[in-house]
Amino acid sequence: MADAKSPTPGEITIMAAAGVALIFSFFSFYSAPGGFSDVTVWSSGLFPVATLMVIFVIVMGLQIALTKFLNLAFPDLPFGFTWEQVHLVLGLFAALYAVAYLLVNKGGYSFGIGFWFILIACVAALVGAVLLMRERAATPPA
Repeated sequence: MADAKSPTPGEITIMAAAGVALIFSFFSFYSAPGGFSDVTVWSSGLFPVATLMVIFVIVMGLQIALTKFLNLAFPDLPFGFTWEQVHLVLGLFAALYAVAYLLVNKGGYSFGIGFWFILIACVAALVGAVLLMRERAATPPA
């Protein structure tokens, strides 16, 4: 039987995605031709829309980490939903936002390294949320 303190693969995936999203949110999201002007998700042109996907993934990772490692008790049913459902919705919207940026006009800019890693982190958070739902559905409550 696994230790209750050891994180599951879904939890590890979400926490890793949160770390990647946070770190690469400070890297260039868009790069100008020649690399003269880089724009991060925290820049005024992208804030708050591009920032939301990073915030969603960070919230997911923080909730898992605080619950798992600090035994912080969150409400069982926030807003009438389970935490697995909240993670699934946040992961879905983060991934949708990231994929949507592939479709918008970049106005002469190209995607920077920050965008690609944020895209990967958002998709990983969604995959982690699906894994988390399956893990917790298969495991009876303690």
